[in-house]
Amino acid sequence: MCFAKVHSAAIKDLRARMVMSGLAELEDDCKESYLDTMEAHYQEHHPELTPLLEKERDGLRCRGNRSPVPDVEDPATEEPGESFCDKVMRRFQAMLQRLQTWWHGVLAWVKEKVAALVHAVQALWREFQRFCCSLSKLFRSSFPSFQS
Repeated sequence: MCFAKVHSAAIKDLRARMVMSGLAELEDDCKESYLDTMEAHYQEHHPELTPLLEKERDGLRCRGNRSPVPDVEDPATEEPGESFCDKVMRRFQAMLQRLQTWWHGVLAWVKEKVAALVHAVQALWREFQRFCCSLSKLFRSSFPSFQS
């Protein structure tokens, strides 16, 4: 009888690992397809930005990676009346929560990069305006007959 309990626990553990590895693989596939879609969009619409985005894309992929061994719940912490479908649903919801957290992180990173880009463009625009103003003053001083 003791053998059957150990064997049953091993089967439950194996089943839980199989479900978690399947969900982890699905989660990784979702992340990769999102990143590939974004990359394809930028290559199609903004090919000049593609070399700049390769480094950032690799950074996103590294940031999104997690440990290769998925966390498996201890069979002792499972609810006794919980069905297999309920377990899968709970784990799927946990995977969706992790994806949501990951995308919030990606969105925060994109906002940070866009803010830095906007700041750099604004600084460049101010310098261009100063240059144009200086150039107009130079022309006015060089050609005094055109002043009004």
